[in-house]
Amino acid sequence: MRAVWQLWLQPCRQLLVGALLLQLVWLVAAILLGCVPAVGAGIAGVAATLLGFGTWFWFTMLGMCLRGLCRPESFLLPDFRWRLALMGGLQVAQWALLPMVTALLMGLPHALLGGACILLLASIGLAASSARYVNLLVWVLFVLAGWQPGLAGQIAKAMIASPWTAPLALLLATLITRLSLRSMLRIDDQEPGASPLENAQLGRSRARALDGTPVRRGKLAKRIGAIFDNTSQRAMEQALARYRAKPTWRLRMVLVRRLLLPHDNPQAIALRLVLVAAIVAFYVLAVMHRQHFNAVVVGAYAILLGLSRFPQLGRGMRQMRPNLADLYLTLAPPTRADYQQTLIDALVVLVPITALSTMAYTGLGIVLTHAAEPVRMLVTAAIVSVGTSLTALAVHLIGPEGNLGRGVVDLVVTLGGMAVYWGGYWLLGALGLAFGSTALLLVTLGFGLGVWTSARREYLRRPPSFDAPLA
Repeated sequence: MRAVWQLWLQPCRQLLVGALLLQLVWLVAAILLGCVPAVGAGIAGVAATLLGFGTWFWFTMLGMCLRGLCRPESFLLPDFRWRLALMGGLQVAQWALLPMVTALLMGLPHALLGGACILLLASIGLAASSARYVNLLVWVLFVLAGWQPGLAGQIAKAMIASPWTAPLALLLATLITRLSLRSMLRIDDQEPGASPLENAQLGRSRARALDGTPVRRGKLAKRIGAIFDNTSQRAMEQALARYRAKPTWRLRMVLVRRLLLPHDNPQAIALRLVLVAAIVAFYVLAVMHRQHFNAVVVGAYAILLGLSRFPQLGRGMRQMRPNLADLYLTLAPPTRADYQQTLIDALVVLVPITALSTMAYTGLGIVLTHAAEPVRMLVTAAIVSVGTSLTALAVHLIGPEGNLGRGVVDLVVTLGGMAVYWGGYWLLGALGLAFGSTALLLVTLGFGLGVWTSARREYLRRPPSFDAPLA
């Protein structure tokens, strides 16, 4: 039982805050369920809602932890599969079976249906931790339900009244769980490692277990990753050929950029814009039926998408420290400051790339939403994206080492950038396009350049670090 207990504790060990919050949700739901005889059956719906959401997120966390545990060498441990099954049974008993039995003993209506739905949510959460298309399907279902809420309500009422809903939910949960476990328990070669600085958005850079190991990808994800890899390989070969023909400082910097930022070449940027644009177009077209849809919010989402590049940059630079030692020896810089300056010159290209991407997303949103003031939105997004990109690059370049500190910095910069966009949009409307854009440019670009100058000075002062980050 000691091995089972250690397996049960994995979410608490790897995601302590989230695990404690979800266990607290389970405890609150249990207390509310226990208050049914005194308060009435109405509170059981609140308890069921809490249990449903808690089960979904808990089993998603559990699947993320199991992705790192289910390695080929783990199956050499004695009775690993049996202990894993016992741990899973205890999890199901806590989150689904025990509440369902309690509801049955209290005589609550739809107790079996509620237990079956909770089991279905648990299986979806387990599958979503390793298969991104499950998250996409759930997202599509929510979008469709929001598109036709009346029809969704009628379907929900019919499913609640039907006696076949509970067996079908159990059958679907069993099927999803079987597919998830078959993929998780399959013994095969590990996915090849990827550059921590690659930016495929839909690629493998974020598809990692909690211990940093790459996870298995589906056929579609592998095809997309292969396309990005081919563009990176061609860009690297072209940069290397040009540098050999004419070894100038500019071509040398392009070569370093192709090495550090493999998915930020022109072909990969265009492909990434197409992929993200397809998803954005589907979402915007799906919600266009809403009469009170505010088209201006598209610019704020564009800022959010653009700034999502820099947290990955901060993590990737720390993960690549041991590999950067080879780059240091290859470049053979006269001083350590020259090496740091080379990295800065290579990474600063992300600022115009982010500004270009933000304007492209904003332009797409303007076309899809038929925005009333497109020029005002484009100018605001262009100005704000430059200032926020400089700020984000600066803080992630010299920012905190810990996960909590980086998360706080990322949240502050992202929310700050979106808030500046809304403020800038209002300013352009109050002062006019010419005076408003000038004032916004002075404020945002002045702040961004000030932060960037200070961060650059600090980064040049620091000695290069080639030590692997602490786990």
